[in-house]
Formats: sequence, structure tokens, C-alpha cells
Amino acid sequence: MYVVDYLHKQALQHPDKIALVDVASGRTVSYRQFNERASRFAEYLLGACRLQPGARVAVLAHNSSDYLELLYGCAKAGMVMVCLNWRLAPAELLPILRDADPAVLVYGPPFADSVRTLRAQLPQMQAWRCIVVGAAGDGAAPGYESCLAGASGQVIEMPPRGMDEVWHLLYTSGTTGTPKGVMQTYGMVFFNAVNCMLATGLSGRDVLLNVLPFFHTGGLNLYTNPVLHAGGTVHIMQQFDAGATIELLDSSVTLFLGVPAVYLLMSQHPAFEAAQFRAMRHWSAGGSPVAHSLLERYQAKGITICFGFGMTETGPTVFICDPDTARRKVGSIGRPVGSMRTRVVLADGSDAGPGQRGELYINGPGVTPGYWKLPQASAEAIVDGWLRSGDIAYFDADGDYYIVDRAKDMYISGAENVYPAEVENVLFQMVQIADAAVIGVADEKWGDVGAAIVVLKAGQPLAPQELQAFCRSRLSGYKVPKHVVFLDALPRTPSGKLEKHKLRSQFADLGEHERNAR
Repeated sequence: MYVVDYLHKQALQHPDKIALVDVASGRTVSYRQFNERASRFAEYLLGACRLQPGARVAVLAHNSSDYLELLYGCAKAGMVMVCLNWRLAPAELLPILRDADPAVLVYGPPFADSVRTLRAQLPQMQAWRCIVVGAAGDGAAPGYESCLAGASGQVIEMPPRGMDEVWHLLYTSGTTGTPKGVMQTYGMVFFNAVNCMLATGLSGRDVLLNVLPFFHTGGLNLYTNPVLHAGGTVHIMQQFDAGATIELLDSSVTLFLGVPAVYLLMSQHPAFEAAQFRAMRHWSAGGSPVAHSLLERYQAKGITICFGFGMTETGPTVFICDPDTARRKVGSIGRPVGSMRTRVVLADGSDAGPGQRGELYINGPGVTPGYWKLPQASAEAIVDGWLRSGDIAYFDADGDYYIVDRAKDMYISGAENVYPAEVENVLFQMVQIADAAVIGVADEKWGDVGAAIVVLKAGQPLAPQELQAFCRSRLSGYKVPKHVVFLDALPRTPSGKLEKHKLRSQFADLGEHERNAR
């Protein structure tokens, strides 16, 4: 099997239809213009840069319509695009760039200082061609528009690509260690689009608002690439803003995906209550476990958020709950969609039955072939064709799945397993709490105990004893956090995922401090 140039097909069938709306600049790009500009970039890579297929093109830039032109231009030229996390410091980008070894670096003006720092620390960058996107150039590199202007303008149709050919690299967030380059193949992107269409009814009539960064699989594939595959329209937000998001969702947008932090911030915005969202037909969420109270808050407004599950390594779509199940079973992710298969595996390697908790294993054409230049890590993650997710899950008697928590986040207190997501669900029921995370910290008596790291709403005081009493009325005693810490904000990745490893590092000595204070 192979993947064809569906951008080229849409440009032929619907040339004047708007493909992209760049919210920050107000620019609109038709399918004809999109195809032509992507072709110009492909010609630039093949001609002026004289690159061979398979060369890497790294991009360090905010979301924009240009970003997607770069992605599809790389496809037409047979290059591998490396989507760099612009939130990372130069020191964090260095190992990624050494690993990917790109021949071209495209960057936005806000990152010029970072690029200068990188160039000083990475001698091989002297041989890279650099381009400034969204600008005329900065003296050190030509501007993206001038690069396009030098091309002939002849449309390039991507030749059919094999399902296993790598289109782009997405580096893991590094919440569990050094970032790894997850190979994203043409087949993964294709089957993800099909799975999304089957699960949501996505079509060319849809209008998507994307608020997640394009260096994240949710930004590119939920549902930007699927909507473009179907011939719909994508509104691109440079960075998430709760007020602007509510305003756009209250207009012509029909399809939206957000991480729990996005939905939380929207629900706390003054404009949320008055918004009608009349055109919206499908809401979905993913990225991390979501508080049941938050889902119920949206249901009270007549909005059903279909919670799903996926990973960078799965393209990402594995689950998207249908609306009926989402209403009847708050917190369920439903059943595996389309071509994806799943198992729940117990500690002894046997398959779990209904209600038994174990590690979620995933199989199907959406699963990555592995990590870039890391065969050992790939072999450890993918066993006999099944990807080990690292997530604890179970399914009920109907076959509907639930994600309990990350296996690495679980801690053992007095020989009892504690899943922080369960405790966090209770914390989010407290009206004073704006954000919360629970981690396990060392304890002399119990081995590990819970620490609740909490962000309070403005003007809403809360004593640690009140929080613990609230939890004690709803949870078994061993699950009640022994420690309560108040912060102004929790560390999160740009996709909204809690960086619990930072909290565990920051508060590793919490029990020791308590003993010393006695």
C-alpha cells in the first residue's frame, strides 16, 4: 500500500476552497495556494539546497499556515521534517539537533537568539542552511518568502509514498527522560485520518480550530492533518488563549480538541457562560486523565466532551469515545477505533478480564515503527508487534475502556497501590481549587505517601486540613494526601501535560523536611 498526495488532489478538486486560516495574521490560504506554496518549498529544498530524499529539515517556529506549508513541502520533496519544541532552552535543543542532524533549520524571528546560541555550541550548524519564516530575513539567514519567490512556481505532485516511509519526527516531551524521536510515517498519518473520520464523522464540511502546538502529535493530527485530508478548513491559533478560543468556537468552528488544561481554563473564563457554540458538533479531549467534575461542568452546559486516548507513538488516535458512551460513562475512553487493537496485560503477562487493571498494549497500522536511531529502545517499547503504553487501564463488561493513570505515577503506600489520577478527580471537586496534581513522596512509616500540589482560585483560601478532610470523606484513608503544598502554577508541557517528574524532583525531600521540622 502507499499514500498519495492528497493536498494535490484537494487543490485539483476544490482549488478555491479555504484550507488554512492563520488567526494571528488573518491570512487565508486556499487549497490551490497551499499546494503551490508547498511545491515552491519542495523545489527550494531539491534545487537551491541540493538535498537528497531523506534529509532532515528542522523547524523551530510557532504555529502558522507557513508551518503546514513546510510540512507538506517536505513530503513533496521526500524530506523528513523535524518538529522542534520551541519551549525548550538551547541546552535542551542541542541533543535533539545532534540526534536528528538536519541539513536545514527553519526558525521564527522570536527564536533568533536561540539559534545564535545553538550555532555557537554546535559546530556542524555552520554547514546547515538556515531560513527565517515569517520575515524578510535577519542578515544571518534569508527569509522564507524570498526562498519561495525564487522557485519556478511549477506544482510538484508528491509521488506515492510507502506506508513505512518516515514523513516527520516528533520528539517525546522528555517527562520520563531524554527526548526520543518518534518516527511518524505516511501510513501512520493516513490511518490516523481514517480512524478519526470513523470515530467522529469528520468530513470536508468541517471547520477545525487548532490550539495545540504543531510540534505535538495532537496539534498536527487531532485533527489538522485529517481535516486537510478530507478537504476541510483549519483555523490555526499561534498559541492557546482562552478568550480568543471561546470567541472562535462560538462562530463557525465545528470540530475541536483540547487537553484537560485547555478545557479547564476555558471553563474559568468570564466569556464561557454566555457562549452558545451553535456550530460546534464534536468536542474531544485527550493528553492526560481529565477530572470528572470538569466533564460534568461541560455536560451541564449541554456539551459532551468525548474523551480519547493516544500517544505520539500511535499516530496518535487509539480511542475516541462516542457521545452516548461519554454521557453514560463519565471518564470512559470507549473502545479502540478503526484499525487499532488493544489489550490489557497483567503483571504476569496474561490478558486481563473485565475490571482487572493492567498495562495497556496497542497494535495496528497507527503504531510507529520505532524511535529514530534507537533500535534498543524501540525493541523494548514494541514487543511482538504490541506497543507497551506505560498506562494502567481496565475495561468493563461492555468492553469500554478507562485509563487509570501512568504506571510510573502510581505509588505504593503501606502495600496499597495508589493512582494519583483518582485522588486528583476528588480534588477537582473542591470549588477552591483551580489546578492540582498528586505525587508520591518517601515516608518513614508507609514507604510512600501522597503529596497534593495545589493551585487555588483567586480569593479562595483553603487550609491543608480542609483539603484532607474533604478527601477523607470520599477516599480510603491510605489515598488521602499526607502533604499539601500550594503553588502559583503547575509545570506543564506546551501540550498541557503535567510534568510530574519536575514535581517529584522538587518535592523529593518533603518527608525529610517534615522530620527535620519536628
